[in-house]
Amino acid sequence: MLTRQAFERQAPLRDSGYVEFKADGDAGAVRTLTELLGPPGEAGYWSVRYDQYQQLLQLLNAADRKLTDAQKQSVECRIFYEEPSEPSGTDESDGWVQAARLLTGFGSHRVVDYIANRRFSSYMQPIVQLSGKPIGYEMLLRPLPEQPPFRPSELFEAAREAGLHSFLDREARNSAIRVASRQLPAGVKKFINFLPSSIYRPDQCLQQTFERIIMSGMDPADFVFEVVETERLDDVKHLNKVFAAYRNMGIRLAMDDLGDEFATVEAMEQLQPDYIKLDRKWVAGCDGDADKQRRIEDVLERASRFHGVVLAEGVEREEEWRYLREAGVPLMQGYLFGRPSPVPMPVRFERTASTVSV
Repeated sequence: MLTRQAFERQAPLRDSGYVEFKADGDAGAVRTLTELLGPPGEAGYWSVRYDQYQQLLQLLNAADRKLTDAQKQSVECRIFYEEPSEPSGTDESDGWVQAARLLTGFGSHRVVDYIANRRFSSYMQPIVQLSGKPIGYEMLLRPLPEQPPFRPSELFEAAREAGLHSFLDREARNSAIRVASRQLPAGVKKFINFLPSSIYRPDQCLQQTFERIIMSGMDPADFVFEVVETERLDDVKHLNKVFAAYRNMGIRLAMDDLGDEFATVEAMEQLQPDYIKLDRKWVAGCDGDADKQRRIEDVLERASRFHGVVLAEGVEREEEWRYLREAGVPLMQGYLFGRPSPVPMPVRFERTASTVSV
């Protein structure tokens, strides 16, 4: 049975399938699509198979260049896959949306263009022990030097609206692995963010990531994959499968403590990540805030039950460092130690303190 993709925000497009276009009543769009794809089929629309997500990105990028803005409003498209599915009662013709939905803009480019042409790289921010000695780096998505600046969270949100967040997430992981292989030695932890919602089949979706690590000559045990902080953790069952797939590869896991509204306390205890990151909202001013101190102490106590390592992010003031050290937080990250940079930079903050074995 063929499964139509309805372009819902929580449904990422998949690696292989068919993309269809139709342009009822727009002679100019018909000519453009015929030039790009050849004549339409008997049903009056174009159907193109793609076997890799890069093929879909290239096709969409080509359509974006050929179609005018007005044509993108009149042309409709849909995605479907050749796989078994549960009957939904939805009519076979459902799933059509404006092409403009897939070809949504972001800054000076389309989202699909950012992904297809990899208009981004990865910067590194140090993660340090109490003494200021770096034990690893978080890999953070940043625009290429020649590109206009953008907020990574906004790019991901735009990609989610178009159903392209799975592809962006994968290319961001690939970028992080490439940069880590060039810049960071063995034994240094490489923290890489990922979107659990974009990994619709953990074993299949993560295999390429694992292969890239191995082909780069790096040890999977040096990698820590971190749940993106904007992701809600309602589907703990799915996240458990994602965690299991990573752990089967020898990769460690991290997640943020964002507070009760993201259900991270319960998820943390069920998933038992190797690292728990204290969000900036708990760290900023923690040296003088009793409520934040109670939260930090609670996270430390919960993490100790499954031997999770707590990491405080967003540390900017020495007073925060002093309190966190006294509270027993072993790892820290923030502007106090170094900003994200394209190459590892010397840590600016060094103190004599007992180090922690991680």
